[in-house]
Amino acid sequence: MVELRQSYTQTIKKLSTIQWFKKNKNGAAAAKKANKKIKTIAGVLIRELERKLTADQLNKHSNLLALYKKVLAQKRNDSNKTYSLHEPKVKCYTKGKEHKRFEFGS
Repeated sequence: MVELRQSYTQTIKKLSTIQWFKKNKNGAAAAKKANKKIKTIAGVLIRELERKLTADQLNKHSNLLALYKKVLAQKRNDSNKTYSLHEPKVKCYTKGKEHKRFEFGS
């Protein structure tokens, strides 16, 4: 068990509820800010895990940590994006229909 410096459970809960209201009047800016803060917290946690895990544990979980780093580093216009953490091979397909623009599958 790894002892973390700080637990972000309450912070993440609050930030995720702020993201619900992204379609409201002032909600878009707040949601963008909350999203940035969540990404920052995720980066902090990944770096802390890399510092505190033993070499054995790092070797065991290196593929997961690499996936998390890739997700945090990807930008909007990048190709080969990861759309799902639990199924990284999922791709996005454009359907060309107005009511259903995209489809995710493999």
